[in-house]
Amino acid sequence: MRQSIPGGRPRVVIVGAGFGGLECARGLDQAAAEVLLLDRSGFHLFTPLLYQVATGLLNPSEIAYPLRALFRKSPNVRPWATTVTGLDLGRRVVRVSPGGEVPYDYLVLATGSASSYPGSGQLAANSIGLKTLADGARLRNHVLGCLERADREDDPAQRRALLTFVIAGGGPGGVEYAGALSELLRLVAGRDYPAV
Repeated sequence: MRQSIPGGRPRVVIVGAGFGGLECARGLDQAAAEVLLLDRSGFHLFTPLLYQVATGLLNPSEIAYPLRALFRKSPNVRPWATTVTGLDLGRRVVRVSPGGEVPYDYLVLATGSASSYPGSGQLAANSIGLKTLADGARLRNHVLGCLERADREDDPAQRRALLTFVIAGGGPGGVEYAGALSELLRLVAGRDYPAV
C-alpha cells in the first residue's frame, strides 16, 4: 500500500457527504488515517425533512449542517467543499475543481443518487424535483407564486389551474410532501390569500 502522507498514515478519500459518506467519515474519526470528505456543497443535507423546506415549514439552514462545523474537533477528518470531476483509478487520484488532483490510498464513493424520469422526458422538462436544497426552495417559491397569482385572478378556471398541483411519486418524500402541501394550502391560503 502506498503511503499518501508523511508519518505513515494512509489517506482515505470519501466522495459525497450524504448519509453514507457522513457515516463513513464519522466511523473513521479518531482513526489512524487522514480522511478527506469531498462534497460540492460543503454541508450535509438532512433529506428526510426537505419536503418541509419545500412547503416553508422549515428554513433551509435547519436541515443543512456545515461539514466543517460537524468535524471541527476531529483530529483527522477534513471536509473540502469541492466538485469531483473525475477519477484515475490507475494512478489512485481523484480529480477535483478547484484543486487539481487528490491522491488516495482508499477511496469511498458515496455520491448518492439523481432524479430519474425513465421514459418521460416531458415530465423531466416540466417538473420540479425534490433532491437538493435548491429544489426545495424553488418548489416553495413556485407554490407561493401560484398562490399570489391565484389571489389576484378573477377567472375561476384560471384560479383553479393555478391551485392544481400534481405530485409524481408515492415514496416517502412524495407522501410527506403531499401532506405538508395540503396543510400549507389549508392554513396559509385561508389566512394570507383571502380570494383563494
